[in-house]
Amino acid sequence: MLKRIFSAFFIILLLVVFGVSAFALVKGLSKDKQAMVKVGESVTIPEGAEVKSVVCVGGSVTIYGTIDEDVVCVGGSIFLKDSAIVEGAAVSVGGKVMKEPGAITKGDIVEVSVGGISPAVSFFTKGGILKGLAIFSFLSFIGFVALTMILVATFTPQIGRVSGILEEDLLRNFLIGLLIAVLFVPVVIMLGVSIVGIILIPVWAIIIVCASLFGYIAAGHLLGKKILHAFKIYGRSMMTECLTGVVLLWLIGLVPIGGLLVKLIASLTGIGAVYWTRFGTK
Repeated sequence: MLKRIFSAFFIILLLVVFGVSAFALVKGLSKDKQAMVKVGESVTIPEGAEVKSVVCVGGSVTIYGTIDEDVVCVGGSIFLKDSAIVEGAAVSVGGKVMKEPGAITKGDIVEVSVGGISPAVSFFTKGGILKGLAIFSFLSFIGFVALTMILVATFTPQIGRVSGILEEDLLRNFLIGLLIAVLFVPVVIMLGVSIVGIILIPVWAIIIVCASLFGYIAAGHLLGKKILHAFKIYGRSMMTECLTGVVLLWLIGLVPIGGLLVKLIASLTGIGAVYWTRFGTK
């Protein structure tokens, strides 16, 4: 559940960051004046300066000069000083718009209150979006390790059977997993033609997600066991072997493109083994 919450928040954050950034950059190309976009730090426009528009994520915006269009701040507040002139709107999401008596705003002042967004956005963007991505990746990994421990402790025999089938024929399991992945969308389309089928679409999706998770952990177990055996380490518990494999897969996944491809292959191969063993029950 924790991982899903972090994932949902991060997706929303990415949409906000890239959406507002793209908006500002595209509009900034239409005239000579620049649009200012900042992520993870505050923005100050000094008196006498003139900027096309300002977009800030994870910081505050302080305006002394002139903004030709809009000021947008996500996860922080906008401070309009006495000398500030904003030709467009001032929009703050998760913060306030603080306007001094002499400040001029010709557009709307919009404050969108979202509880807790300001510290959350600051946490993920402080120091730059790359640092935020690294922090999120690590937190996701910790959550997945915890989930792996729970599943291994609860379904030890089942994961062992899936891992055993994986070891017998990796290519066959991969091809079956790939076929299931390819058929996912066509099955959804076929189910969508009837009322009963529509009800079954979430069930089908949950089965595939669970099979992917179960198979991935089983693949991690097989990898961990092989690595430990390569170093002449025998007789370790399934928990140790699974965690060793999962950590290795996570480290491999840090390699751009190739790492993600390896993790995808592990997941698809695991799905094939889950299919043959019916989630390790046979």
